Amino acid sequence: MKRILSRPLIPHVVVVLLLVGIVIVGARRESGSAPTLRELATPPCRLDHGSCRAAIDAGRWIELTVEPRPVPAGTPFSALVVLHGIDARQVDLEFEGTDMNMGLFRQVLVRSPTGFFEARITLPVCATGAMRWKTRLLVHSADETLMAPFDLTTGDLSHTGT
Repeated sequence: MKRILSRPLIPHVVVVLLLVGIVIVGARRESGSAPTLRELATPPCRLDHGSCRAAIDAGRWIELTVEPRPVPAGTPFSALVVLHGIDARQVDLEFEGTDMNMGLFRQVLVRSPTGFFEARITLPVCATGAMRWKTRLLVHSADETLMAPFDLTTGDLSHTGT
């Protein structure tokens, strides 16, 4: 016992405190790195009829536009996202068939030199001539992911009776 007491304990205490500090900081980083998902309440809006905008709060909003309108089936179309008051790290669009399971299609948009996010997208073709899509706009910032749902129809609706 005399040997242990005679050794300086300070280096051991410092090492233990450093290890505890590393564990605490790592746990805080992990818990802080997962942004929260916030679904925005959007008014009903069909992207094939015009631009769709979702208000966030106090002057912040996101807007999605697709062109051409109507969106032809199996043909590339442009998607443009305008952000106001949001510092986005990444912007994605997800498409999921409403009436038919076509799988989940995700497109990452690219920031243009003007600050907008844009992409050229081609969705799968439906044999009926028209396809309805649930479209989710995902805007990823440092502390949250905003999700705005919209509707999109591609192709010719005259074949479906709608």
